[in-house]
Amino acid sequence: MNRAYRHRRLHRTGCGWLLTAALILLPGLLLADHPFKVSRARVSLEKGAYRLDADVDYRFNGAVLEALEHGIPLTLEVQVRVHRKDAWFWEKDVVDLRRYRVLRFHALTGLYEASDLGRKKSQSFATRDAAISYLGEILIPAVVQKDQLEAGEDYILELRVQLDIESLPLTLRPLAYLDPDWNLSSKWNSWPL
Repeated sequence: MNRAYRHRRLHRTGCGWLLTAALILLPGLLLADHPFKVSRARVSLEKGAYRLDADVDYRFNGAVLEALEHGIPLTLEVQVRVHRKDAWFWEKDVVDLRRYRVLRFHALTGLYEASDLGRKKSQSFATRDAAISYLGEILIPAVVQKDQLEAGEDYILELRVQLDIESLPLTLRPLAYLDPDWNLSSKWNSWPL
């Protein structure tokens, strides 16, 4: 297959622009700072279960906050994994749970609503900062039961928080996938059990 034909074929299928965008954006995404930071975390064993209590500092940028002010709800995915310390990459995690928290602005009332979908709990706040602070308080009372873990093995608990792009309105998703302003997450934080 000659080079000109391959170029036309890539251009015709639309893969050319996607490949170009990936090559342009990938270095920036790999070197990007993590705007969400786990500032404090405590893992404790209580009543036969490991409990996670953490605080996350969310640093939203202007584009995301502007979308919030225009009625776009922001969904945050809290992902917690527990696995053996020396696990092979193909080994299944002992725990892989996801919790979702949503931040909404209600223009009619001027209030911010912070919801924890897992606990089916919602609270309203007069300021955006208060709602964001509330969402940063993560409490999972029973991440894993102690009897789920093999005696004599070392285990690691990991936590990451990210903006869930899949929960954005369909028309906004392509922009969010390609614009680094929407790539908001923390790094994976880990603690031994």
